[in-house]
Amino acid sequence: LNGVAPLPHLGVIRVAGEDAAAFLHGQLTQDFALLDLQHARLAAFLSAKGRMQASFIAFKRGSGEVLLVCSRDLLAPTLKRLSMFVLRAKARLTDATADFQLYGLAGDAAPRGASAGAKTDEGEASIVQLYPADGQPRALWVAPTGSTPPQGAPLSEALWLWGEVRSGIATLSAPVAEAFVPQMLNYESVGGV
Repeated sequence: LNGVAPLPHLGVIRVAGEDAAAFLHGQLTQDFALLDLQHARLAAFLSAKGRMQASFIAFKRGSGEVLLVCSRDLLAPTLKRLSMFVLRAKARLTDATADFQLYGLAGDAAPRGASAGAKTDEGEASIVQLYPADGQPRALWVAPTGSTPPQGAPLSEALWLWGEVRSGIATLSAPVAEAFVPQMLNYESVGGV
């Protein structure tokens, strides 16, 4: 588990506006009101019965912009459902998948020493430290489309996905949407609630 992997299975929801963090604070399983620019959060969107409809890695790119990285097969229904709850909040939700490149960094390609959830910015790229897999550091690299991709040995998407399994952090996808409550996936233990 060493190198750089493109992540076409992930998509990005952009939440923009002065109420973006407050809106998400009321909709997801995480405290977005206190989220700063140096951290990311693991979060879930729940149904009225408390079942997970989607899971996210979420972080701020600026004071009025939050990005939600989720499984691409859940993006459209999640965006539609979340948009129903905006009402009077000054927040606009859009599918920003085409606006960003996503890469997984593992082993020598990933930054070392930072704890899971730490976020750093290198130019226009945001790097979110993820939980390690089999002792190997991992990170999510997100930058605007057209940016120079991160450097490192090529890593297949299949190996990256295996690393996600080995990290113990579940990313919800369409086949298992609404099959779990957050506690069934240990979200309370890994900072997702």
